[in-house]
Amino acid sequence: MNKQNSRKALGRGLSNLIPTQFDNNDNNEEIHYVDIDSVKTNPFQPRTDFDDEEIKGLAESIDNQGLLQPVVVRKKENFFEIISGERRFRAFKFLGKNKLPCIIKNHITDREMLELALVENIQREQLNEIEKAVAYQKLILECSYTHEQLSKQIGKSRTSITNSLRLLNLPEKIQEFVRKDKISMGHARALLSINNEKEQLKLAQKIIDNNLSVRDIEKESQEISVKKNKNTNSSKKNEIEDPDILQVLDKLRYKFGTSVEIKNQSKDKGKLEISFYNQADLTRIVDLLLA
Repeated sequence: MNKQNSRKALGRGLSNLIPTQFDNNDNNEEIHYVDIDSVKTNPFQPRTDFDDEEIKGLAESIDNQGLLQPVVVRKKENFFEIISGERRFRAFKFLGKNKLPCIIKNHITDREMLELALVENIQREQLNEIEKAVAYQKLILECSYTHEQLSKQIGKSRTSITNSLRLLNLPEKIQEFVRKDKISMGHARALLSINNEKEQLKLAQKIIDNNLSVRDIEKESQEISVKKNKNTNSSKKNEIEDPDILQVLDKLRYKFGTSVEIKNQSKDKGKLEISFYNQADLTRIVDLLLA
């Protein structure tokens, strides 16, 4: 399967690789009932949080109505790896089943496994915001997707993709809050405008403790940025006093989710400095600049 054909198939919702029901005639696929203990999860699975109640509900549905869609696996050494269907696999284990209905795919490379797992989960909206961001980053860095290709492939705007990627600049603790829905995507975006991890963590906990709105956090973030600018610039010869310029800087920090500073200011001249912290961060900022 070459890369071009792979991407076309993925763009159609994986239908060329993953059948939607037990229909050997239409898909020319044979169903194998394999020992469930010989099946291992996809090592490239981007989804890390599986809700126990969700799996229990799926298990009850399978127990009552049967399995409408088999698990898709690949053979590897003396076991099988899941390409698609980890929730179904977990539900079967919950039910104590010994055999798992599978379609076995041959000649699937690790790269294709990664691409299939990421795109399938994104298209089916099975990932939380942090998992989505990690999936986007892997597709860009490991599968050589451009932001434009990724946007077309998964049907998301470049702005949506960029906003998700920005979440990976947050401290791990705040990312955990987002994964567990303790704070929203809007809260997280507001926190990104603060270029201080300690302040970010402090404000994130305040969101949870006081049930603050996104607007509350945006206001507090701006106040922190203004205070920082005043403290920083008070010791500099070229102190920025113009409130309009300070407001522009605050807006830029919020938009780019990183530190933005004016350097070497003299009358109407100066340099605008935007910080980035890794290659993915640079790509994200460039995309925002060119959008």
